[in-house]
Amino acid sequence: MWTLNPLESGGVTHYLLPGKEYVVGRKNCEVILPNDQSISRAHAHLTATDQALTLKDSSKYGTFVNEERLSGDTPRSLTAGDRVTFGVFHSKFSVQQVTVVVCSSCVDNEGKVSLSQTLQLLGGRLTNTWTQDCTHLVMPTVKVTIKTICALLCCRPIVKQEFFTELTKALQQKQPPPKAESFFPEIDEPSLNKDEVDLTERPERKELFTGKTFLFLNAKQVLACLSLTLQTGTGLPLSLTLQTNQHFKVHALNTTCVDLTVKCLLTSP
Repeated sequence: MWTLNPLESGGVTHYLLPGKEYVVGRKNCEVILPNDQSISRAHAHLTATDQALTLKDSSKYGTFVNEERLSGDTPRSLTAGDRVTFGVFHSKFSVQQVTVVVCSSCVDNEGKVSLSQTLQLLGGRLTNTWTQDCTHLVMPTVKVTIKTICALLCCRPIVKQEFFTELTKALQQKQPPPKAESFFPEIDEPSLNKDEVDLTERPERKELFTGKTFLFLNAKQVLACLSLTLQTGTGLPLSLTLQTNQHFKVHALNTTCVDLTVKCLLTSP
């Protein structure tokens, strides 16, 4: 998915879904730029795919990419960060590419198939493994899992599957996207007080584990938990080294300072 983000105050963000062509113009088109007398009825054409966005000018007053006027006969490939001006006044935008990567947890197979199909309309993809590239976590209800912890540490929204159905519908109808907060799942953990759980973005969580020491009962716990959760909580890439004294030490890659040390009490000799 691509976006045209306004560079002038009061402008509107336009979302461009893959597999579609958009006419930019003054009225009766997909991307409407009103109140600008230099915009033609069919000013330009945008063609979006998963990996590419092309622009072709068909106007009287011109379309500009990074201050360079386009030739009407030659489509121009756009990249993230390009500045596009339609006409000669205030219709100025920055091009951005938005890659939606959704991790699922506790979602059944039927739900995964449906979610994957919806994400394809957005140019996104579904994964079963949490990585730093994930933009959302989908759960029917919130349970305490490694994925849940990682999503909170990365400040990524945890939402119900319906969020993406409504998001796709809104963008297809040229409506503002829904707020993730409206699609938070119910808390399904008896040990947690629902009134005290906060699923909103809190940047301080990114450094939650920095400077902490953790004790594990065996190496399996380290490999299962440390490589994902603790790495996320420090904001640094980590590597494990097994020492002869049966301690695991965590080193920050490409740095000389060790911000986090994890000692593992091995049960096997």
